[in-house]
Amino acid sequence: MDLEDLRALMSVIKAKLMNRPIALCDIGDADGLTSAALFLMKYPNGLIVFAPPSKVQKGWLYRVIEWDFVADLPCPGKAVARADHHRTNKPCAQFEYYDPEAPCSAYMAAKGLNLNDSKAQDLVKVAIETDTANIASKEAEEIDMAARFSNYSEKVKLAKALAREGLMALNEPWVKDIVERGYRAKELMLKIADQIPIDNVVNVYFSRRVGSLSYRQLTIELQKRGASMVNILVKLNSRTFRYYCGADKSKFDCTRVASALGGGGHPYAAGAQYKAPLLKPSQGLEVFVRVLKDKLNMDKLSLIEVLNDASGVGIRRLQL
Repeated sequence: MDLEDLRALMSVIKAKLMNRPIALCDIGDADGLTSAALFLMKYPNGLIVFAPPSKVQKGWLYRVIEWDFVADLPCPGKAVARADHHRTNKPCAQFEYYDPEAPCSAYMAAKGLNLNDSKAQDLVKVAIETDTANIASKEAEEIDMAARFSNYSEKVKLAKALAREGLMALNEPWVKDIVERGYRAKELMLKIADQIPIDNVVNVYFSRRVGSLSYRQLTIELQKRGASMVNILVKLNSRTFRYYCGADKSKFDCTRVASALGGGGHPYAAGAQYKAPLLKPSQGLEVFVRVLKDKLNMDKLSLIEVLNDASGVGIRRLQL
């Protein structure tokens, strides 16, 4: 249990004692953030806890609690209601607002919470744009930036502000600061994208994290430049690896790779997080290469390694 988990546990215990409704939402993107805001629109005294899918699937803390509402996540085990659209997440709540054909979880959350006013529907609209990687409005882009580049406490504050003010919360100076942080990170992402050669399938390995880079943004950018499938592996620490996938679902299915690595998502966007054996940390990359070869039916794999050191960010191309 890390410090963030401990804080979440203490908040949940306090909320339970005060008979406040509690919700668990995805920490990683705008769909989870807007779903949380919709919950707080319905229950202004509610408590929001954010977590990634990997913790919900594997962390005991999230599984022992009975949640009033879960959104954009696998079912933690005990939930009254859940809103989701991921084909790889099995329903289990007492009341499921689940449709794998829905454009985003916020769309299902609004239905489940019976929120039809314009403020709620504006949040759903931007969630659809961000979760389908079809960002057309300034509001959707800023919500996407705010969701990806806020820290935990900022994310909770954002959910509360969006619940109160809707998209007008984007005009708050502190929200603009977070969005600007995102634009600076996007500049770095574009510099890295400029160095990566575009093939039908692009496979990228980060042996260390690069600042506040959004790897999901990078998959989208490389797809815009012509790749039909982008597979990114990031080494988070000596044993922990994070996988990101984006694909043209008419040609490829991200869930085939993500599921084999212990994760899930959509055919067009999926991910996973896994650990290498304690005594063989190098197997983290080996597993990634082996799974890609198997699922993509390849004998040889072209892999772009992103190098990040004092001299800057560069790449080298490997044949494995």
